[in-house]
Amino acid sequence: MGALLFYIFQSTLCLVLLYFLFRMFFRTDTLFRTNRIVLLVGAACCTLLPFMQCNVSTAPMLQQPISIVRNILIPETENPKTTGDIHVEAVTVSATAESNKVMKEETGTEQIVWQPPFSISWSTFLGIFYISGAGIALLFFSLSTWRMWRLIHRYPGCSHKKYRLIVCPEKISSFSWGNTIVLSQEDYNQYADAILLHEEIHLQYRHTLDLIGMEILIIFHWFNPAVWLLMRELREIHEYEADYGVLAHGIDATQYQLLLVRKSVGTRLYSMASGLTHSKLKNRINMMLRRRTNNWARLKLLLFVPVAAATLMAFALPEVKKTVEQVVKPESMKQTSSPQEEWELLEQFFARKKQDALKEQVSKAGKSGETHAVFINMRNQVMVDNERNPTTGWKENSDFIRTQLSALLKKGYQKATKNNSPFRPELTVHYDRGTQTGAATLYLATIKDVYLRLRKEVAKDKGLNEAALDKAFPILVTFAEPQTTKEATVKNRKTSLPIEVRLVHSNGTELKTLKNISINELKKEIIACKASAGDNLTVRFKVQPDMWIGIVKDVKEAIAEAYIEK
Repeated sequence: MGALLFYIFQSTLCLVLLYFLFRMFFRTDTLFRTNRIVLLVGAACCTLLPFMQCNVSTAPMLQQPISIVRNILIPETENPKTTGDIHVEAVTVSATAESNKVMKEETGTEQIVWQPPFSISWSTFLGIFYISGAGIALLFFSLSTWRMWRLIHRYPGCSHKKYRLIVCPEKISSFSWGNTIVLSQEDYNQYADAILLHEEIHLQYRHTLDLIGMEILIIFHWFNPAVWLLMRELREIHEYEADYGVLAHGIDATQYQLLLVRKSVGTRLYSMASGLTHSKLKNRINMMLRRRTNNWARLKLLLFVPVAAATLMAFALPEVKKTVEQVVKPESMKQTSSPQEEWELLEQFFARKKQDALKEQVSKAGKSGETHAVFINMRNQVMVDNERNPTTGWKENSDFIRTQLSALLKKGYQKATKNNSPFRPELTVHYDRGTQTGAATLYLATIKDVYLRLRKEVAKDKGLNEAALDKAFPILVTFAEPQTTKEATVKNRKTSLPIEVRLVHSNGTELKTLKNISINELKKEIIACKASAGDNLTVRFKVQPDMWIGIVKDVKEAIAEAYIEK
């Protein structure tokens, strides 16, 4: 609902802007065909422009109020994701005295929140109000169309040139719709030539289609005054076109203007019909007397190019570039939380899901069922079972894992279902100590996404809950000990490493920040701070995405040793 309301908001702004541009630059021109195109094409573009999305690196001032409305109308879960590369500048690692415990769910702690028995958000209320208004507008549109249709079919008609003519004994204002002209017996007897010619031009220019399109737009924008004003402007242009056509056929201008004066008092019962008295009389007579606008005035159409570009810029989505630390741990949470390294979080997720599967009486991985393996070498290349991807690009390898693993798991699940046997796939992840942390994080996230997406499909197909999924489609992922590579090992524990270490008290107080420190120095500092902070000490360190996993593991082991040492 929020996305619909935001779209209506965007198109409303465009329509308001269109009306003011037309009013300022085009309304007084006698280029009626051009003005008609401006209104019709402009209205269509206003409804389509919000669907055209572009991305900008920095948010301009023009975009800020639009972004505020977007955030208000669209909840975070419904908000479209912004695009752009995520630059992993650092990952945060923590170690505590309870680091060996299984991590809780990603939400951290379970909260019980009281909710009223019935509540409705204001956005939902706005949505209901908007839909109700659109329904009422549709009802009036249908009523007007039905009344006109009933009148057209109440009296017999005759052929007039290529149109159908109905002469009504009732005293009504003449109008045309579709291929039908309706006028009263009185008008037919006194002013048949001028009125019939006027209505023929309406039908010749297919003004009915214009009115239908605008009426549909009004249904969706019933609350927008600009749309009603655009409809009025379009009706006036229709009358200007018809009047000019009548005079072009040789009808005396003075006599025709007198006819308009005589017919200026009347009623209009049908919103979709084109008639003789729909527009203001003074404007029509002035337009007949006005000198024809030079064709060079059409160059004013170029004004819409910068306006459209500025509108797209205002509607653009800012390209978000965040560090992994910002994504996992917002600045406001630094003092109150102990976030884990994203890579570590993923490994713990798999450990937790494996334990959940075992609780559902799934036998231990590897004793039955199929087995698969993902290998990641020191060049960040990957191999799924016996299929190898030659590229070193992180994204390309991630896509390769997604494709291969999805196909293997789908095939295995279908085979198990067909044979009515349990589906117990074991996946072992092997990476080298020389694998970069950024690549490992991306690949593990891809594996997790594959499992969750396939489980979602199974849950939707079979109607299973999370516990049942752990039995029907378990996540059984284990991690082999990283292979040893000389280049990815800290040879000298006295060597300074490109890491940043923060020693933080559990109350949020930062005790010390260490940069470019060796493993031995790190252990000494942790032991010294632990002497005063005890079990309330938390160690966090940052590494670059190109840091080897082997070095990260060495640092983690050093931190664990420091915690254990008395």
